[in-house]
Amino acid sequence: MPLPVIFGAITAATDPLSLLDTNYNAVAALGSIPCTATGQNTIALAPGTNTPTISSYPDLAPSFVFAAAQTSNGAVTINVNGVGARNAYKWNGAQQCGAGDIVAGSVYRATPLLALNGGVGGFVVDSIGVNNNQLAIEFVIDGGGSAITTGNKGQIYIPFACFINAWQIIADQSGSIAVDILRANLAVPITSIVGAGNKPALTAQQIAVATPSGWTSVAFAVDDFIAFSVASVATVTRVTVSLRVSKI
Repeated sequence: MPLPVIFGAITAATDPLSLLDTNYNAVAALGSIPCTATGQNTIALAPGTNTPTISSYPDLAPSFVFAAAQTSNGAVTINVNGVGARNAYKWNGAQQCGAGDIVAGSVYRATPLLALNGGVGGFVVDSIGVNNNQLAIEFVIDGGGSAITTGNKGQIYIPFACFINAWQIIADQSGSIAVDILRANLAVPITSIVGAGNKPALTAQQIAVATPSGWTSVAFAVDDFIAFSVASVATVTRVTVSLRVSKI
């Protein structure tokens, strides 16, 4: 696809030098513009020196790269060069960035998409890196040198929405254990999300990995509390249960 101006096709010696600016701006729009960021939830981006002037938000290009000045604690909007604030959405474009989604010092790329927010437009924000939305939620069950007993072993807080892709479990020695996962939103977790599905478990082994199957839910919401409850156990004295999740 050619650039806006094809210099080989120019025949008039009086064509303006501004044609060079037209092509330079077109090339710049194909990449990402480095910006300085200020603000916590209402993020203002100032494009760097000698970058194209931003007076509107064209669809998909250019993107704007910035290092976050503060960690967000609420719904996030982005305003580039004073053009106007637009909602900032997570990588899938389905949910607005909120508390903890923008982390101070981390580098992000914001790409404008006019179809977001009912046609008002917004930015899809992703961090610079590979598989940046993949995390592990881990919980250690320790018998203190003695065999682990059954029952609830503790709770942890989930500050972001995510899907569970797989579970892993590893023990200090070969043995057997089955761990149930309980969940509640801003409440004490008492309801299993595994149900009759395949609990994180070992059967005369030291390590196991599997995809959740038959679970009543494989998603966590912001402000969920989850608990790890040992349903059955033999031999092992210490295990680590990991849930591999994708943030949304």
